[in-house]
Amino acid sequence: MNLWLTFKLSLSRIAAAKVRSGLTMLGIIIGVGAVVALTAVGQGAQQGIDDSLASLGANQITVSSTTTTGLEEVDAEAIAGIEGVLQVSTQVNSRATASYGSESIFAGIVGVSPSYSDLANPDVALGSFLPTSPGLQNSRTVVVSAEGADKLGFTEASLGDSIRLDGVAFTVVGVLDDADGFGAGSNVYITQEAARSLFSKSPYLSSISIQAVSEEAVAPVEYRVEQFLRYSKGVDNDEDATYSIFNQAALQDTIKTVTGTLAILITGIAGISLVVGGVGIMNIMLVSVRERTREIGVRRAIGARQSQILTQFLMEAVVLSVLGGLIGLIIGQLASYGFSVLGGWDFFIDPTTVAVAMGFSALVGVVFGVWPARTASKLQPVDALRFE
Repeated sequence: MNLWLTFKLSLSRIAAAKVRSGLTMLGIIIGVGAVVALTAVGQGAQQGIDDSLASLGANQITVSSTTTTGLEEVDAEAIAGIEGVLQVSTQVNSRATASYGSESIFAGIVGVSPSYSDLANPDVALGSFLPTSPGLQNSRTVVVSAEGADKLGFTEASLGDSIRLDGVAFTVVGVLDDADGFGAGSNVYITQEAARSLFSKSPYLSSISIQAVSEEAVAPVEYRVEQFLRYSKGVDNDEDATYSIFNQAALQDTIKTVTGTLAILITGIAGISLVVGGVGIMNIMLVSVRERTREIGVRRAIGARQSQILTQFLMEAVVLSVLGGLIGLIIGQLASYGFSVLGGWDFFIDPTTVAVAMGFSALVGVVFGVWPARTASKLQPVDALRFE
């Protein structure tokens, strides 16, 4: 009996008991589907995060104040002169009630310096960002986040309308998109001078954004900035620091580490499902051997060799496993596509993951099909024909 004939016979045996075969393959289907779907979701989400961080610039460093008096303008001016620094931007944060028409929200006030748009490159959906001309830094213009605009009931016609921040009128010049994260949160962006004069009433800064001349310069610039701040603030221990420093590259590395760990856990869970599916295949194949004992006896009596019996039953186990893997692959791809649509990232299937999942499902069929196949091949013709 050649392999092709054995394969066709295996398919006919599986088709003869569709419900039992389907239930037997369930563990394999779940295992392969989970590996494909969750791996694709993880890789798609990782790519989306990388794209968002890339839009912010991998050569950026942010110094945030951890106290109300942690950072000053003189710190930003000194940092701008550090070797490897291309430009800096400062930020002052506050909160106020934003009112538009009959709607009101408690919004975060983000006062930014003129160079903010060059460093952060916020994605503006409607209108434009704040003016950068020195003569307009005290103007009462505002850019609203996508979430804030939605809560306030903005439309395209809202550009040029007046919005009140704690009763002070501002003209709406833009609305941010939420694609890169700037539009998230109920925030409004105004010039730093306006924020200081009307809301924060403080000479201190909330954060300083630093753009290095290149990605390679980020680490040395971060070191120089930290050394400068330690000296200027008289910081001897990390616990005494009134600021914190982080860069986009470090954040990307952290995210990759986390997603890598999750991928290992997901693969482990899916592997358990495959093993459970393999045990189910072995159990059903042992039952099949018992049900077909007389058939085995007849085949042995008319000349079938032990190797042919073993090959037939092993082929059935492998076909069950591979069919389950193929169904799981289709379900996993459909699920990953659905998650990509909901999550807003690109649909991504890694061929390596698909190959590994299918290869492992076939291996499960071989490993857990050997014992039933060997049991069938060892049956003696006389005993098998006498079996009731």
